[in-house]
Amino acid sequence: MNIKNYLKINKISLKKLSVACDIPYPTLNKALKNPESIKIVNFKRIAKYLGLSLDELYELFFQRESKILNALIEQKKIKLSGNLYYYTQIQFAYNSNRIEGSKLTEDETRMLYDTNTLLDVKGVPVDDVFETANHFHLFNVMLDEIDNDLSEEIIKKYHEILINGTSASYKEWFNVGEYKALANEVGGNSTTSPEKVEFEIKTLFVWYSILGNKKIEDLIEFHYRFEKIHPFQDGNGRIGRMILFRECLKNNIVPFIITGEYKAYYYKGLFEFREEAGYLMDTSLLMQDNYKAMCLKFLNIEENELV
Repeated sequence: MNIKNYLKINKISLKKLSVACDIPYPTLNKALKNPESIKIVNFKRIAKYLGLSLDELYELFFQRESKILNALIEQKKIKLSGNLYYYTQIQFAYNSNRIEGSKLTEDETRMLYDTNTLLDVKGVPVDDVFETANHFHLFNVMLDEIDNDLSEEIIKKYHEILINGTSASYKEWFNVGEYKALANEVGGNSTTSPEKVEFEIKTLFVWYSILGNKKIEDLIEFHYRFEKIHPFQDGNGRIGRMILFRECLKNNIVPFIITGEYKAYYYKGLFEFREEAGYLMDTSLLMQDNYKAMCLKFLNIEENELV
């Protein structure tokens, strides 16, 4: 989030800020476009009025708007095919579910998105259909609430949306929208025990909250640590990848979609992260390059205009 969005959300006009902080309107207007022009005395006045630390205010002023995020939000409203939002919805839902074993093809995923129906899909589990449709909805909720800081409440809400209506949602022990009640593992590797999940997640969020300006390396590490905890009974991979996409957008980093064909590389990167973090990073950067190419194509802009 940048300073413009912050003021808008808190219903503070530039004129009101100008009067409250005794800073000429033209000076403030210039500062929004060129933060380097603002004097430290004015910076302190604004921070005091907004109840923010200097570091928090600095981050707001120097956070540039994401053209990708703006495009996704605007295109979501018009509901047309052939744009970045449409491409992202299909590719994200198809690939993220495919990694987890979904039998829906890309064409079937597109049909489900376009028509909310499927024709002649013998052998496709009903849960695959529910989870794909739920992923579409989850992506929209993520965009609608992206200005909120990541929290336990948000990730639990994501889990509830993703699992809603599936066979698992009717099993009381599955704990839909809550942390797991039973031990689980991924790829034969143990994860955090149920009784320790809440503590580990809170610890992860504390670490994440003090990072300040977050870089892609930070988001990749968060993703690894989240998957290592595996806080929910199931759906952790899809929730984790949604969080990763969200936090890239929120921190003005080009997001990415892990494609099904790179599943083995992605898992290898997660399993070996502590020994060789570069493997997961390299896979992520390759996927980022792919998504970046689609952004440039659909938005018809130069690479230096993306962020």
